[in-house]
Amino acid sequence: MALITKDGDQAEKTVDAPKIEFPCDNYVIKIVALDEAGSYESILEGMKKHAPEMDTSQVSTNRSSKGRFISYSFRILATSEQQLADLHKDLMSIGAVKMVM
Repeated sequence: MALITKDGDQAEKTVDAPKIEFPCDNYVIKIVALDEAGSYESILEGMKKHAPEMDTSQVSTNRSSKGRFISYSFRILATSEQQLADLHKDLMSIGAVKMVM
């Protein structure tokens, strides 16, 4: 898997970086965002743009203990490093999103 910078660019390759064989079914994308109205809809729109086959019934959520943040775990069919880089870049452009893993 390529390491992606905050700007969505591919970072320098490292020897120890794990390799993904594409297509990769059930690839997990985890997103941490502020728990704000409309944030889930924006995130879902970004996810569906890059992974339209995603099953939204499989999305799991977890709220932080103080309720300020919420994390979402999506399972997608990862088709390429470019798809993952584009997805990361689009998700990080959403104001409420703080981290994409």
